[in-house]
Amino acid sequence: MRDWMLMLIAGLAAAVIPFQAVVNGRLGRALEHPLYAAFFSFLGGTIALTILVLATTPGIPSWPKENPTPWFYFIGGLLGVVFVTTILIVTPQIGPANVLAATVVGQLTMAIIIDHFGILGVPIIPVSLPRLLGVLMLFGGLLLIQTR
Repeated sequence: MRDWMLMLIAGLAAAVIPFQAVVNGRLGRALEHPLYAAFFSFLGGTIALTILVLATTPGIPSWPKENPTPWFYFIGGLLGVVFVTTILIVTPQIGPANVLAATVVGQLTMAIIIDHFGILGVPIIPVSLPRLLGVLMLFGGLLLIQTR
């Protein structure tokens, strides 16, 4: 039951993504450059997260001494720049439904690869026929969503 509740929460959180794609895309057009829109998107997020951190945490975290943190744990923001900037460039051209359907297919395809090989230390979950069929069905959904 707990897993279903967490999936519901994740699904509800993901419901803001189409709005983010549209407003970022429109901001890019309004500012006449997608990188300006990406900058202001991340600036707004940074300000909001700073307020959230200051309001909910008891001070500055200590740097781990015994177990050094791998460098690649810190590239999440860079990966976010790639994703957000791409989405805000593409959304005004093909629409949020097409963009988000493509991102879901891409994300789940890569997630299955990450699971299968245990990339970045995640628990290994081997590729299975049901998982492959699920991605193929999502790809079919992507093709259907593109019809007008």
